[in-house]
Amino acid sequence: MKRSQRTTFLLAILLGAFALAGGTGLTVSSAWLITVASEQPPIMVLGVSIVLVRFFGIFRSVARYLERVLSHEAIFRKLTSLRVKLFRSIASRLSSDSISGSVKAIVDDVERAQEFFLRITLPQYAAAISGLTTLILAFWINLATFIIILLATFILAFLVPWISRKFLDPISIEIEDSENKLAQSISSAAHAIVEAEVFGYSKQYRSQLIDASSELKSHELRFHRRVWGAQLLLTSTLGSAVVLVAIYTYQAEEILPVHISMAIFLALIGFEGYTSWFPNLFTSGKIRQAASRTSSLAKAPIEVAITSSRTPESFQLICHKVSPYWKRPFLAPISFVLEEGEILVINGASGVGKSTLAGALLGLAHFDGVITVGGVNIQNLEYGTFAGTLQGGHIFNTSLRENLKIASPAVNDGELLRILKVVELEDLDLDEILGEFGRSLSGGEAKRLAIARALLSPARILILDEPLEHIDHERAIRLQSAIMEECHGRTLIVITHAPWLQYSLKLEL
Repeated sequence: MKRSQRTTFLLAILLGAFALAGGTGLTVSSAWLITVASEQPPIMVLGVSIVLVRFFGIFRSVARYLERVLSHEAIFRKLTSLRVKLFRSIASRLSSDSISGSVKAIVDDVERAQEFFLRITLPQYAAAISGLTTLILAFWINLATFIIILLATFILAFLVPWISRKFLDPISIEIEDSENKLAQSISSAAHAIVEAEVFGYSKQYRSQLIDASSELKSHELRFHRRVWGAQLLLTSTLGSAVVLVAIYTYQAEEILPVHISMAIFLALIGFEGYTSWFPNLFTSGKIRQAASRTSSLAKAPIEVAITSSRTPESFQLICHKVSPYWKRPFLAPISFVLEEGEILVINGASGVGKSTLAGALLGLAHFDGVITVGGVNIQNLEYGTFAGTLQGGHIFNTSLRENLKIASPAVNDGELLRILKVVELEDLDLDEILGEFGRSLSGGEAKRLAIARALLSPARILILDEPLEHIDHERAIRLQSAIMEECHGRTLIVITHAPWLQYSLKLEL
């Protein structure tokens, strides 16, 4: 965490502690006011006590508001930095087996990490500081009150959190695993339900769902029983503290009545920080694990060496004995020369490595051999030389405009509308929200959106992987002509099973 972020987060912790201390001050000063008022003191004394009560009330509200503002600002800044670190770490491991887990970390775990800082870390420190204030005030009242509140503080600040980590966190993780297993079972059953009914094996799916549900229920029952135990300990500690303080202060010699009421009210309100923290603490197993995963991934060394970028003098593409791969080489070496503005069409059966070659050109897959553009090695090329579409390209849950502007952030709406007309998507509104993974689009529309994004890119070399997939024949012919006209002067590499009208070079894999 950067210095400014640490400072903001520290201020948020202090303000949270001040808000809790303000609540304690409000309650204790109210107790003092009630007790002293019965003795009919001078009006000046009552005036001062009333001012104190109002001060603590206002102080608590202001501190709580500022704590919310600063804590969320600090957390969002930290999460931005964390996402950048995770992205760099994941980008260096695009071909590893753990990529799916890493992507989960940057999406799901980062959100949980936000909850960890807001619901666990900040309240814990704020409760500790306000607890220290409570102990100081208890010591001022009398020794017996201090000892009782000290013992209660030890149970609440150390024993209950230890119990939570030891006995509740593991079950939280088991519940998450069971939830994932149940979700997978539901997904499998939903996709195969018609076929299962027709061929008479739907009972197997129902049995799997029942087993997964029973496992999840068993874990949740165990979890709630342990939570009840922790809450019983919490309630017993709070109740015992109030009763013991009342007994010992009442029996203490030479203690003023006002101090008795202040001690009892202190025992009632002094642990507010812990009691408001515990509901989140008891269910923190998942978010604690997520925070640990994101921290480990962010600290992992970057595997891809960062080299200085160069702008090529020309855009002649040369592949010399290139064998692309994700894990290990499997494709015979490929060699070709493609001049700027030419069109290369790559054909071949499914699984022979066409998309892997595209991944290597885009800097995603590994390769043996040499790839240069204008005499510059591909690893040293300036960012943005290549652009293209891959199978299963991601569509973001935002507007059509924002999905298109990823390729060229400065482009205006007029250009966006022109490109949409080129790919025959002019009926779509730029403000239309496409939904998660572009669920509002058909397969053909999603393909045409990916093509539009590639055409908007200023890259001089475009790679289109199966651009005509899910598109009817007549429209595919029109799109071929439109794409070649739009890419005039740029180098175009097309990976396709379908015939392509015009090309400079054809490669069969």
